[in-house]
Amino acid sequence: MTQSSLTAKRKPGFIVLEVILLVMALLYLFPVIYLFAASMKKSAEFYEPLKLPHWYFGNYAKVFEQTHLFQALGNTLYICLVTLAINILVSSMAGYIIGRNQHRYFQLLFYVFLSGMIIPVQTSMVPLFKLQQILHMQSSLTYLCLLYVAGGIPYGTMVYTGFIKSVPRELEESASIDGAGRFRTFWLIIFPLLLPATGTILVTTVFWYWNDFISPLLYLDINHTPTLITLIFKFKVDRGVDWGPIFSICVLATLPLIVLFLFTQKYLIKGFVAGAVKG
Repeated sequence: MTQSSLTAKRKPGFIVLEVILLVMALLYLFPVIYLFAASMKKSAEFYEPLKLPHWYFGNYAKVFEQTHLFQALGNTLYICLVTLAINILVSSMAGYIIGRNQHRYFQLLFYVFLSGMIIPVQTSMVPLFKLQQILHMQSSLTYLCLLYVAGGIPYGTMVYTGFIKSVPRELEESASIDGAGRFRTFWLIIFPLLLPATGTILVTTVFWYWNDFISPLLYLDINHTPTLITLIFKFKVDRGVDWGPIFSICVLATLPLIVLFLFTQKYLIKGFVAGAVKG
């Protein structure tokens, strides 16, 4: 039996599989499509879910007029970028050292990092809130960044430790022969090869802290230093059941995440696969 005949026999099964996957994709996309469509509806049309929108942009105008959207966006970007930079800096070096050393002390250190992922966040909220008052850092974006860094380093170290094992040691040996020190070898040779792991941490870190609601609500004054999520919460409280503008502000807060995911999804998948196979 030729290869073409085998392909012809298997083709109907592949078609059925593709149809099933297409239906599942549409089911996952439906909430996103509905979010965008609802943001374009007038108040009178909102309770007709199957009615197509008329591209009404007045809801977005209300958002820009009645909220400090750009301030909230700036605060959220500041939190994500600072947290991400410190997480990548510390986690990559920690993961490199732990992944390249098989001594039991380094393995113990690895489990110490992992223990940070076991402790529930809820158990530390009260002492962290009191610590904020002791340090006189009420409603401080920097304080919130430090909390996020402490929570993100264990996860980042785990990802980098798993991925570093897929990088050949011969690259470091060649660099050492050429006279490069360990610090220079890591940043110029090893770190660029960790791009999939970095992409994984970038996406997950931004997603976690962009959508976090509890921490900004506890440690920030949402009237003076809002993030996008707390701004949505405050806007919902003020607007009541005027859903059009509420859906519009949700769209504006979601768009950067969608764009980020489209550009980094391949690195996210590579990082997860490498960590699962090599870790």
